[in-house]
Amino acid sequence: MTPPTVHGDLLVNLTLPTTTIRVGPLAFDGLQAFIGVKLDDVLGPLMRAARFQRPMSNGGVVDVFPLAIPNGEGLSIPVKLFGSIGFRNWEGVLVLILPAGVAELVAAQLASEIAAGLAYGPRFGKDASGGIIAEFAIRLQPGMRKALPFGRFGEVGVEAG
Repeated sequence: MTPPTVHGDLLVNLTLPTTTIRVGPLAFDGLQAFIGVKLDDVLGPLMRAARFQRPMSNGGVVDVFPLAIPNGEGLSIPVKLFGSIGFRNWEGVLVLILPAGVAELVAAQLASEIAAGLAYGPRFGKDASGGIIAEFAIRLQPGMRKALPFGRFGEVGVEAG
């Protein structure tokens, strides 16, 4: 099977817990406060459609960011004291860049893909600021979906798009 691509762009949906808290006309976005910038602005150049929200069966809500990642492109956001979080398209293979502390959780989620030769990792290294990171390379298959659940708060996930 070929990865979900259009003109070399890897098509994925990034799912993240909705972190905006609204009280009347006021809104506070915890993720924006944590990384220091609106995620819509960071992901904007890679978005193939507008962000939307999707309810989950457990009552949580996730923000879905439909992305088209060009070959050789990606992004990485430094997370103070933890390394970086990001991704890139390496010749049709999705490379996840994560803090080393979550490598075991991600490896468990990808165990069957690693066993089947569809995913590789973790490969440990350092990011530009010296933080330790783990990289996983995943050959996405149409319809493939992987997520780390956060209970009623949602999930962090990737869906082949």
